[in-house]
Order: sequence, then C-alpha cells, then structure tokens
Amino acid sequence: MYRGEVMHFHVISLRGPLARLFLLVSALLLAALLVNPRMLHATGSGEQQPIPVYRVETTKRAMALTINVVWGTEYVPTLLNELKSHHVVATFMVGGAWASAHPDLVRQMQKAGDEIGNHGWNHQHPNQLSLAANLDDMERTNQAVKQICGIRPSVYAPPYGEFNRTVLRAAETAHMTLVMWTIDTIDWRPSSSVSYMVNKVLTKAAAGSLVLMHPTDRTVLALPRIIEGLQQRGYTLVTASQLFTLGTPRTDS
Repeated sequence: MYRGEVMHFHVISLRGPLARLFLLVSALLLAALLVNPRMLHATGSGEQQPIPVYRVETTKRAMALTINVVWGTEYVPTLLNELKSHHVVATFMVGGAWASAHPDLVRQMQKAGDEIGNHGWNHQHPNQLSLAANLDDMERTNQAVKQICGIRPSVYAPPYGEFNRTVLRAAETAHMTLVMWTIDTIDWRPSSSVSYMVNKVLTKAAAGSLVLMHPTDRTVLALPRIIEGLQQRGYTLVTASQLFTLGTPRTDS
C-alpha cells in the first residue's frame, strides 16, 4: 500500500443462515485438507477435488499389497504367516462386520506391522448409497477397528471398486484416502490360477504399484511366489500409506 492511498473494507454479515452455512462448509474443507492432504487434488481451474489413488509416481522400487477381507477367514492366518516369514507387510482392507467377528485376527495384523484399512461395513454398493449412508458405513467400520486395536483406519477400499463423487466426498469427510489398484490379481475368480496371478503381478510390476488381493486358497499359494519374485526384481513391499509418502499419488493405473 502506498502513502496517500485509502484502504476500503467490505463488511460481510455473518448473521444469515447462508453465511453460517458458508462458514461451516469452509471449516470442514479446511479440516479435511489439514488432516489428509492426499485426498485433495488441484484441477486445472484451481478447484480442489478429492481423488482416488491407483498408483504412486515414485523413483523408489516399492510396491504395496492390499488384501480385501470380508470372507475367506480360513486363509487369513496363512497369509499372515507368509508375510511374516518373508519379512514384508501388507495393507488389510477389512470389512467392519468381519473385523467385529474376528478381532483376534485384526490384532494379529496390527501386531505384525500390517496396515488395517477400511472396506466398508458389510460390502454394500457405495454408489447406491447417499453421502450420509456412505459416511455411516465408513465410520461404523472405523469405530469397530479402533475398538479392537486402538487405530483408526486412514485408507478406504470401496467394495466392488465402486466410487463416484459422493463416495469420494464421504471418504474425504472421514479423513481417509480412497485406494484403488494398479494390478488386480482377480483371485476371487475360480478360473484365476496360481500361475496366472503370479505372472500377472510380476509382468506388470512397476514402482509405486498397488496390488489387489483377497484371501483364497489360490492366493495362499501365489503369495510367496509373488513376494519372492518381486524381491528378486529389487522391489520392497510396504503398506499403502507408506507408499503414499514415497512419491505422488496418481489417479491413473
């Protein structure tokens, strides 16, 4: 400001309902940015929008295994043992109802150093739910996990891989990063053989990749071969959240 200039102030009334609503929305967006900046992505117009993460752009030879768990309980202990014996960690995206029914397995995940993420309460279709219903589904699961092991999930894998703007906003409001995948083993499909899964992961492996898996009889057999193959290629396996710190999360796979 130069000498002789007069500064003009414009006073905005904060008494009206619209003004109060504006302040509330602004506060929520600011809180989301401060708590979880990865969920906001600058668009060309300068507007901030939440994004799904499919991979991480990084120079580090690191990848993450994400294992969605709402069924296949009988295979989870073996998967945990394979991870432990190979000295690697993974991110288990657990359903809230499943976690509540199997708290000992959730505690084993935590004790082993694996990350525990959110996979919804009981595998509903997120795109068919309202913002409030999505939030309730996410928060109910977060509370269940926190009651079991004292940790609140910071990553969310939407059931069926479904998401739209409403689901993204719900995850942002819940202070979670919505995680998709770079490589899908399709291990839930009976026709996906062990060799198919191993070859797919090792062929498509790249720095910053997220690999999607589930607890199945074939996944149990494929996991050690996948881990050993990636390690032989110089990759380190980390959790999804750890991977995010090694580079820039991207929306393309």
